[in-house]
Amino acid sequence: MKRAIALALVLLSAASCATAPATAPTGASTVQDCQGKDVTIPEPPRRVVALDGWAAQSLVRLGLGDRVVGVGFTGPLTAESEPFRGELAKIPVLAAKSIPVTEVVAAQSPDAVVTAFSSFGGAPGTAKDADLATMGAVGIAACQPQQAGDLSVTYDFLTKLGRVFGVPERAERLIGELRARETAVANRTAAAPKPRVLALADNPVAGQPVKSLGGGTIGNALIRLGGGTNIFADVTAMHADVSPEKVVEADPEVIWVVSDFSFASTTGPELVAQVKANPLLATTTAAEQGRILSSSQYLVGFPTPLNLDGLEQLAAGLHPVAK
Repeated sequence: MKRAIALALVLLSAASCATAPATAPTGASTVQDCQGKDVTIPEPPRRVVALDGWAAQSLVRLGLGDRVVGVGFTGPLTAESEPFRGELAKIPVLAAKSIPVTEVVAAQSPDAVVTAFSSFGGAPGTAKDADLATMGAVGIAACQPQQAGDLSVTYDFLTKLGRVFGVPERAERLIGELRARETAVANRTAAAPKPRVLALADNPVAGQPVKSLGGGTIGNALIRLGGGTNIFADVTAMHADVSPEKVVEADPEVIWVVSDFSFASTTGPELVAQVKANPLLATTTAAEQGRILSSSQYLVGFPTPLNLDGLEQLAAGLHPVAK
C-alpha cells in the first residue's frame, strides 16, 4: 500500500512538471529582432564584438567597455565630442575602415555581435545571421524605420542593449539624460520658423543625381527636432537621389552638409568649401544667404548617444538667435 502511494506521488509530480509553464533561466532576457521576432538570450553576454564605432559608443556609455573584445569601422570613435574616447581607444581594432569579415569576428569567440545598422551581412564577406548562429553568438542590431521622425530608434537600441546585457537601469538613466537634452532643444526652438533644409551627403555634380538624406535617416529626425523641415523627407530611402532641378525648385533656405560618408568625393571642411562654390546651388536661398552648415555622419549617421551632440549642433545653426 505504501509503495503504491509513493508511486502515485512520483507520477503526480512528473505530470505537474510536464504541464507547468516554462520559466526563463536566471539572467535571461527577451528582445525583438528587426523583423519583430522574439529572441531570448539565456544570460548577459561577456565577449562582444562591436561591428562599428556607433555600437561601441553605446556599449561604452552603458559601462560595458570591458566586455568589448573588438571593434570595426572606427571612424565614429574619433568624434571630438565623444567623452569616452580614452576608453574606446582601449578596444582592439579588427578593421579600421570597414566592417570586419566573418572569419575575423569568429576568431574573437564572441557570444554577442552588435551593430548600429539594421541587419547583418550587408557588406561582402561580413557575418550574416546564419554565420552568427554557427559561431554561437547572438546578433543585436538597431532597427531603423523607413521614416524617422524622432530619436526612438536610438533610445530603443539603448534599451535593448541594457536589457540584453543586464544593465537596464543604466540604459534608463542614460536615455533620461539624452531626452532631457532633446527637450531643451525643443523648448528653445518651438516658436521659431522652420527653415527648409537640404541635407547633402556629397557635392552635387552636373548631370548626376544629388545625394540628399531622405526620410529614413537619423538626419531627417534631427532636422525635424532641431526646428527645420527636410525638403526630401518624403523619400524613404537613406539617400535620396534627386535631380538638381528638384533641388532648385525646392529652394532650400539652409544646406546641411553631412560629411565623412565613404562614397563622398571628399570630407570635412573641403567638402563644405566645394558645396559653397557649387554653381548648381548658387541660386538657392541657402547659398545666396550663406546658410551652409555641416556635421559629421559620425554624430548623425546612425543610432548613438552622440546623436544629441548632432542635434544641438544643428539646432544652433538653424536658429542661432533663438532663445
